[in-house]
Amino acid sequence: MKKLSFLIILVIVLSCKSGQTAVIQNDGKYGLINRTGEVIVSPAYDYIIKSRSTNLFMVQKDKKYGFINKKGEIIISMIYDDASPFYERLAAVKKDNKYGFINSRGKIKIQFKFDDVFLGFSNGLSDVTVNDSCGYINKRGKVIIPLKYETCYPFQSEVALIHTFEDPSLMLIDKKGRIYRYYKNVVTNQKLWATHNSYPKHFKTNTGRGSINKKGDTIIPPLYSSIGYCQEKRSIVKRNGKWGFYNDIGEMILKPTFNDLWHFTQGLAKFKLNGLWGYVKKNGEIAIEPKFESAGEFRNGLAYVKINGLYGYINKKGKIIIEPKFEKASYFE
Repeated sequence: MKKLSFLIILVIVLSCKSGQTAVIQNDGKYGLINRTGEVIVSPAYDYIIKSRSTNLFMVQKDKKYGFINKKGEIIISMIYDDASPFYERLAAVKKDNKYGFINSRGKIKIQFKFDDVFLGFSNGLSDVTVNDSCGYINKRGKVIIPLKYETCYPFQSEVALIHTFEDPSLMLIDKKGRIYRYYKNVVTNQKLWATHNSYPKHFKTNTGRGSINKKGDTIIPPLYSSIGYCQEKRSIVKRNGKWGFYNDIGEMILKPTFNDLWHFTQGLAKFKLNGLWGYVKKNGEIAIEPKFESAGEFRNGLAYVKINGLYGYINKKGKIIIEPKFEKASYFE
């Protein structure tokens, strides 16, 4: 019985992975491949973007937009002048110079009456613009936050970034329309550079940028020209043109060494040294030697890399899984 359960789980995992696709480009056109490298949608589109909340892909061809599935079948006709991928099961589309929203069957859910949409729905609300003023609507098309701001960004959790016409600085707005200053002083001469309630938070002094924990204790000294947000309990830092990283309790794991360094994903971070890209572990050890002309982050166990001018895919051991044969490549999702 245990063996049967294991086999069922294994089949489910393999089935999920086998359904993953990546956008690739050849001859200037975009298509889709599966995890074996097989082309499942021939490169024929000017643009392809995977929707997060559905299994549909937004495609552009001959200046018209529509949606296909991973078999390449057209699910929503290419009749729109602009479109976004599906966010929270609705996509913003443009027709006759106005934006509205459709569902994954192509049915109009919010009528075409907006001049612009920055992205689409996030955390239940979408920004919309009419006559150069923006605000937010819900999924029924009801205005929740009045259209009276200059710039409106998507909601992240319970807040969004905005610009008002009166003040060019960034501010925060919550779902009730209450506005907060974007930056807040935490201690004398130290200014926060993060807006969310997550920690560590960044601050700046006349000596550089650093980080504090939730208690207000300094865990990364203000010595750096740049600090990345904490991901997988690692914060990347830059000093004198070189990059290294700390852990989440303020221990330096790798002193600034690399010419470039990205955030950790799936236990590895891509780095650049002497013009080539490789991957480093969270303990500072080199996992994959720098030998690639370009490289992507690891997602779902694979990363795209560029060798001799073409892109292919490697696993976390550095083994080539899909031979380099594409002009451009993206992540498997």
